[in-house]
This record gives sequence, structure tokens and C-alpha cells, in this order.
Amino acid sequence: MKFCIILAMVALSVIWGSTWMAIRVLVILVPPMHSASLRFLLASVILLPIIQWKRLPWPTGRGLRAAMLLSLSMIAVPSALTFWSEQRLSSGLTGLIFGAMPLMTAFLTPWMAGRSVPRTAWQAMIVGLGGLGLVLSGAISTSLWQALGALAVLLAVLLYAASSVYAKEALAGVHPFVGTSIQFFLGGIWLALASLVFERGRTSTWSTQAIVALVFLSVFASALSFTLYYWLLQRIEAYQLTSLQLVVPVLAVAEGALFMMEPVPWTMITGAAIVLGSIVFVMRAKRVDEEGIALHLDQ
Repeated sequence: MKFCIILAMVALSVIWGSTWMAIRVLVILVPPMHSASLRFLLASVILLPIIQWKRLPWPTGRGLRAAMLLSLSMIAVPSALTFWSEQRLSSGLTGLIFGAMPLMTAFLTPWMAGRSVPRTAWQAMIVGLGGLGLVLSGAISTSLWQALGALAVLLAVLLYAASSVYAKEALAGVHPFVGTSIQFFLGGIWLALASLVFERGRTSTWSTQAIVALVFLSVFASALSFTLYYWLLQRIEAYQLTSLQLVVPVLAVAEGALFMMEPVPWTMITGAAIVLGSIVFVMRAKRVDEEGIALHLDQ
């Protein structure tokens, strides 16, 4: 695998690992749909000068229609569900549910894209999900309040997974900067309209923490991470890329131990080792018969 692909995946994992904590901080102080709309509108403003400077072409036809559809299915609806749910769930539990994304993506790939998923990858993702449960086994409690939030996150994961499979083909000819910018701008508009309807009368508290969280979510967790995401999606399979969601909660736990001095029991260490091992197997899984997937890493 090319070094630049590995580097991009590592960067994406680190950013994703910090995203849930930033969302959690922001939604405590700012209504969820309003904060999500600001996140994506600001990110689109950041990307626009880069597009103009590089003189990148804007998509037409199928590429434009795909970007418009993904602004709802990849940006607006999943973000609204996720931001709303983080008022009810811990960031760690949200990350655990997102760990189901690679399995959902693998399930949808044959149906939506007509390509099978290697058996080795299936097995590795299942093992990795089990390791992820071990990582967070001591941090999960159950209540009706959490169940509603978990259901919302699960729906967001399903939308992300389906959108990832669809975007691999539909945005194949669209530059990642351009496709991402269109989705952010339109997604931000949809979220702003939803905020006007559902969050009327709610106030925002813009503390230093909230501003820092918004800047991080806009610059790193949106403009940079989604550009890396779509760049990688043009080079590896969707189920491989979404398998990074297995390692995100592990990184979140590590960040908590490093920056907040949170304890790390042996179950977390063991589970983290299982997750990292499963990622290696998912990325190395190759076609073993005529129905398998060839990894086009040199596109």
C-alpha cells in the first residue's frame, strides 16, 4: 500500500478520534442543528478559496446530482441525528455504535455496487467489533433516554454507510475539494433551515470552549477530514475506508488517558490490540476467487 494512503488513513483516524469530544462540548452550549449548520457552512467557506486558486472544475450532470443528494444523506441528516444524540449519549458510546459502520458498508456493497467483499475482511470486521465492545464494556449503561439516542446514531451510521458505497462510483470524476465543498454548503443550508423550524427560541452560549470546538469541527473534522475521506474513497474500497471507525473509539480512550488522566484498564488495552489487528486484516484482504474485489490502489 502506498505511503500517502497510509498517512492519510492515520490522519483521518486521529481527527475522527477527537471529533466526538468536540461535538459533545459544542452541543452542551449550542443547539445541535444550529451548531452543525455553522460547522459545515464555515467549512465550505474554507474550501472555496482553495478551489478558486487551483481552478478546479465544478461538476455537472451525474456528479452534481450526486453531490446534491449526498449533502442530505451524508451531511445534513446524519449530522443532525448525531449532534442530537450526543445530548443523550457519551462520546464513547457514540463511537462504539459508529464502529458498526464497516459491517453495514460491507453488507451494502454487494447489493448497491455489485461487488463482493472478501471473507477475510468480513471475519476481521466482526472480530474488530467485538474488540471494540471490550474497549468500552465498562462505560456503557442502558436507559430509555440512551436508547433513543442510540437509535438515532444507528440510523446515521446506516446513512453514512449507504452514502459511502454510492459516492465511490457517483463522485469518481469529481475532485474531492469540489465535491466536499458542495455537500458542506448545501448540507449547512438544510441544517440551518431545520434549526429555524425545530430549534426556534433556543439560545446559544458562545464560550471559548464552544468556539474552539466549532473551529476544530469546521477546519479539521470537516474541511480536512472529508477531503481526505473522498480522496481515499477513490483509491480503496468503501468497506476498507469505513473500517477506520473501529479504531476511532480506541483513539478517543487513548486521548482521554493522555490529556485527562483517565484510567485505562486491561480490557481496554486488550480490546485495542484486537481492533488494530482486525484493521490490518481488513486492509490486506484480497480477492480469492473471481467474485472478489481487486484493490485499485494505483488509480
